[in-house]
Formats: sequence, C-alpha cells, structure tokens
Amino acid sequence: MIVGRIFSDRRVFEETYVPRTLPVRDQEAETLLSRYTSRFSEGPGATDVTVIYGSIGRVGIGKTTLAKYVAYSLQEHLRGRGVILRPVYINVYGAPSIHQMLSSVVSELGVNIPVRGTAAIEMLKAITDYLYIKDSYALVVLDEFQSLLMSNRLSNEDLYMLLRVYEEIPPKDNVNRLNFLLVSQDFRVLSYMRERIPQVESQIGFKVYLKPYSAEELRAILEQRAALGLVDSAWSDDVIGMIADYYGYSERGGGGDGSARRAILTLRMAAEMAEAEGASRITEEHVRRAISADAISNIPLEVMRSLNLHELLILMAVSTLIATRGGWLSTGEVKGEYESLARAYGEEPRRHTQFYEYLKELSNAGLLEARVSNLPQRGRTTMVRLPPEIPADRLREVVESIIMDRAGGPKVSQ
Repeated sequence: MIVGRIFSDRRVFEETYVPRTLPVRDQEAETLLSRYTSRFSEGPGATDVTVIYGSIGRVGIGKTTLAKYVAYSLQEHLRGRGVILRPVYINVYGAPSIHQMLSSVVSELGVNIPVRGTAAIEMLKAITDYLYIKDSYALVVLDEFQSLLMSNRLSNEDLYMLLRVYEEIPPKDNVNRLNFLLVSQDFRVLSYMRERIPQVESQIGFKVYLKPYSAEELRAILEQRAALGLVDSAWSDDVIGMIADYYGYSERGGGGDGSARRAILTLRMAAEMAEAEGASRITEEHVRRAISADAISNIPLEVMRSLNLHELLILMAVSTLIATRGGWLSTGEVKGEYESLARAYGEEPRRHTQFYEYLKELSNAGLLEARVSNLPQRGRTTMVRLPPEIPADRLREVVESIIMDRAGGPKVSQ
C-alpha cells in the first residue's frame, strides 16, 4: 500500500467501509449483539425480524453501518461458540422482484440451485434446506426496506412469505435459521408494515431508532477515520472540529443535518484538494472549499449511490462535456462520450433503447434536465444538461469516487 503525504489508507473513506469498532452507536450495537447471541445460541424459536430506522430523509446517520457491523461482528462472536452465521447484505432499492432478492441470497450463501426459472417458494426452500444441512444460520440485511413497502414491486403475499418463511416452510428440526435485519431511512416503515403485512409488524423482535449525529458524535467519527486513513501530520483537531460543527445536528436548531456520510466525504474531499495542491497538511481553507454550496451540498448523494454503473457513466459523460463547454447537450453527444467511458472501464455500452431509458430515469431522479429542440438538419432531438444548482466539476469528482469504490479505475486509456 502506497502512503502519500496526506492519505495513509484511502479505503477508510469509502462509503462501504465498516470500522472494527464504532465510536458512536456502540450501545445500540452491543444491545443487538447481545440479543442476537442469545437468539442464535438458544436454537428453536420464531424467525427474528429486527428494524433499524431513522427520520424521513435522514441519510448518513449510521443505519447501514450499524447493521453491517452487527452482522459481521456477530459472525465472529458466534464462531467462538461453535455457531455458524452467514451475513448477507442486500440493498433492495433497485430490486425489481422477490426473485432477484432471493437470487442474491442464493449467490451469497453458495446454495447449489439454478435460479433461472425457479419459483420463489422453491428458492426459499432450497435456502432453508441448505442452512439445515450445514447446521448454520443466516442474517439477511435488507437495506432501504421502505422502498419495497412504498411500491408494488412485491405483493403483500411475497413480503409475508419472505419474512415469515417458516410458516410457509416448517423447519425440519424446529430451528428457524433464516433471520432478517431491516434497515429504513423512513420512520413510517412501521406504519407501512402495519398496513401491508400486519402479521409481521406485530411480531417485530426489536426496533432501533437512530437520531442524526450531533457535532460531538461526528467529531468522534471523523477523528477515527482521520487516524486510520490520513497521515498523522496531515490533519488537526481544528479541521475535524470545523467539519463536525458544520454538519452536526442540534435539536435547538441552527445546526447541520447530522450526516456522517457527508462529513466523511467532506474530510475526504478536503484531503484530496490538499493532495492535489502538493500540500502536506489539510487547512481550514481546504475544508471551506469542500463544504461550500458549490462543492457538495446540492448533489443528492443518496440517490447517486443507488444508481447502477452505466447510469453513473452517463452522468460522468454529461458532467465532463458540460465542464468543458457548458450549455445543453444533444443525446448523440452524450451517447458518444458515454460509450467511450464505458469501454475505458471495460464495460459493453448499453444499446440505444436502454441508453434512453437511463436518461429518462436520471431525469426523473432530478439529476438531469431534458427538453426537445429542433436542430438544423437533425429535426426534433432531445437535449440534456445538469440542473443549474449541481456543479459539473464537483459532480464528476463525486461520480468518479463512487465508481472507483465500486469498480476501480479505467481499464484502458481513453
């Protein structure tokens, strides 16, 4: 691992990074670990469904990190007791069907069953049989669970069958081995469950509500990330405090949104700015530039995290072209730049129809603006651009960062 003048380990700043210890949410983690340890050590019992949730629209408050930390820590803890636990993490935001969700579980567990053409109930049976044969348990984390309840992608019957699986498929040894940890960014998830699957909602084993992080809590989180990911001499308490105070939530008002995700990203951006300038230390000026309104506050990070690789490449294409010359872009221009980027990242560009479907979805998500114009010799054509409040250069940096974390850098030079 190459250590620079600023970064010692960039992985610490990736959105998927889960620390080995939690400086905040440790009490919630210990409560969940204690409860699950007792649950899995006892053997027989009902399928366990636990819900971690926050306020509407509150992102970056530790729900996903807490869920993953509990799942991975529980796996290690139970191993010492001779109990085999397999954690499975699925972000269900983009899952169009119960079949795709169960296919992910089958893949993660290594169940030997062809998923194509296999009915959902048969996949569930294969999963439960596999856990019985292996004498093991599975804890399935379903992130963004509220998205399933707010759409018609899964029927009430499918939801019930999934979460109350052992009522559909009685366990062979009276041990319910498949359990669920549901994560939601909307506190109304409980009301939605009550409306659609009341039998499940009434039997939720444990509910964990998370508030936004305060400035003091963010300081602890940022200090941990800085200590793990930055050269000691590259950061100071003043820089950490500046970011924590800006994003820290206060119930008295006047504070930030309490998002650790945005605070960590700001520290990462400030570090990248310092590194790009050849500086040996992050200054308050780097932080000011990173948290400026034109830097990140208008970029919907939660939405962008849910995009697939090709949607991100289209956004990169648009932001690159606009940063170069501005104005409205023809879809032909965007398609050409996208195809070049896709090949550079070792991906086969999507065909015409799928490309336009992606443009439509990005527009519906508020990440692009589109209009139909009459161009000389071309006739009516769709033109696109970024919304005025989203800066092209900063959007490109964020997109590149997400793609780097997910797929690595370009495979070939453009």
